[in-house]
Amino acid sequence: MNAHFDVIVTILELIGTAVFAASGALTAIKRYFDLFGVIIIGVTTAVGGGIMRDIVIGSHPVAAFRDPLAMGVAAAVSLAVFVAVAMKGDLSIRAFRLYDTAMLLLDTVGLGIFTVTGITAAMRSGVSDNAFLLVFSGVITGVGGGVLRDIFVNKKPEIFVSNIYACASATGAAAFLIAYGRMSFMPSCIISLAITFSLRLVSVKFGWNLPKIQIRSKSERA
Repeated sequence: MNAHFDVIVTILELIGTAVFAASGALTAIKRYFDLFGVIIIGVTTAVGGGIMRDIVIGSHPVAAFRDPLAMGVAAAVSLAVFVAVAMKGDLSIRAFRLYDTAMLLLDTVGLGIFTVTGITAAMRSGVSDNAFLLVFSGVITGVGGGVLRDIFVNKKPEIFVSNIYACASATGAAAFLIAYGRMSFMPSCIISLAITFSLRLVSVKFGWNLPKIQIRSKSERA
């Protein structure tokens, strides 16, 4: 992989880091965390998935600690979000609606970008011939930080209860690998991002979810 490729991946990683940090910070603010808590949740959301990925593929020390740039960007973005909301003051109903929209868009953008960069990180570690591990690396990078964020704020991880989230990441990851076998990196990246974004947003728009079992008590059935 050449220097031009590395620059593109680095830019994508920083964009993904920023949007995931913002999503984590907004979640923490809504849960009334203090400044330290907001920064910690923002950083965890941004780098948590990458840490999980590096542990799985055996890349030590993990990238987040080898190069603190991502953590620094995540902390700075979290602080900026905290200051912006603090200056705004009390949040109105309209502001909370905007929050929900912002969370959806930030999560979707971060999911798509980190799915791609997760695969490329695994490729650079020397596992290019293991398609399953590459897809898994993309998915865990995309969803891992969000899972940690939800656990830290005492919320059921969204990927387990609602919307097409991890499935969108897996579909985008598979699409990237298929496309990358036939074309260069950038077109493959665009195809993967488009599929992940589209599937995620369409699933939210139309309320698509995976099947669940609704268990009722005897008193409810009576």
